[in-house]
Amino acid sequence: MSYKVTVSPFSHSFECEEGETILEGALRHSLLLKYGCKHGGCGTCKVKLVDGDVDEPGSSFALTSTDRAEEIVLACASVPVEDCEIDVEPNNLTEEEFFSGDKSRCYSTVLASVDLLTTDIARVRLDITDGPMPFVAGQFVNVEIPGTALVRTFSLANCPSQDGVVELICKLYPDGAFSRFLAEAAPGTVVKVFGPYGQLKVHLSHRPILMIAGGSGLAPLLSMLRDLAAKGCDRPVSLFFGARSEADLYLVAEIREIGAGIAEFEFYPVLSQSWTQDWPGETGMVTDAIRRWRPELAHDVYMCGPPPMIDAAVPLLLDAGVRPRNVYFDAFTPAAQTVAI
Repeated sequence: MSYKVTVSPFSHSFECEEGETILEGALRHSLLLKYGCKHGGCGTCKVKLVDGDVDEPGSSFALTSTDRAEEIVLACASVPVEDCEIDVEPNNLTEEEFFSGDKSRCYSTVLASVDLLTTDIARVRLDITDGPMPFVAGQFVNVEIPGTALVRTFSLANCPSQDGVVELICKLYPDGAFSRFLAEAAPGTVVKVFGPYGQLKVHLSHRPILMIAGGSGLAPLLSMLRDLAAKGCDRPVSLFFGARSEADLYLVAEIREIGAGIAEFEFYPVLSQSWTQDWPGETGMVTDAIRRWRPELAHDVYMCGPPPMIDAAVPLLLDAGVRPRNVYFDAFTPAAQTVAI
């Protein structure tokens, strides 16, 4: 049995086989719906369910309560159970892109270096061996663990002008498959990288920029900062970087060096659990520091970090005056980073 999926506003339809997700059906018919992780973790493949019904196994933090109220679903996690209609407006997709199909690809890379930044954060550099990978600051890739069918999702930390390199900031877990690979792999090991994916990017506007990072979530914001500095950004940029203790902060000197290339740049490291008496920075939760910083905001906001940080920040930002459409974020969890391909 198959079900018809009608796509608005393009007046086109395709068939989904029983048990097939909307995304799988579209890609099988050489049509594009923008996607990233393919398992409900990133929110890139949002579409609006206009008519019909779908099965959505499990739930995803990638959908907000507002999304659900507006019948937004994830194409990668929605299986039609009857003929249905979707609107791809939330997917930010042009008709040309839709009919052109999936342009992401697999890149061959070799492991160049693994550098510990803290006890549980590492910077990983992969050198691309089969051509440059054009990408937009803020996007991410799926990295296959050699010798397995598992991939992990990581945001790119390098500047888009460095399109022959993949730089990642990775959280290390004691029992993590990718963490074990990094601990054991030798330089020169071949690693497959898929992408780039995602719609997180700096949007053109006159508004100042507020960035909020937690843990390894600094990566896409670091890429954005590097790109803004390279382009001579004249908008005010403020970065809040949350960590548990001073030992969990990393790349602080590099951030300040990049910020020196931006006309108006402010950097606020925030410690949530422990700090010395002479700690000169902010303390408490990142959201508390932002509330103390400015009670009213009219910014474009970019965030990346654990879901609890995102969940706490969004209502604070909206209450402070930020428009919902000017809040952009990626949130990843360890579970959301495991998928077989």
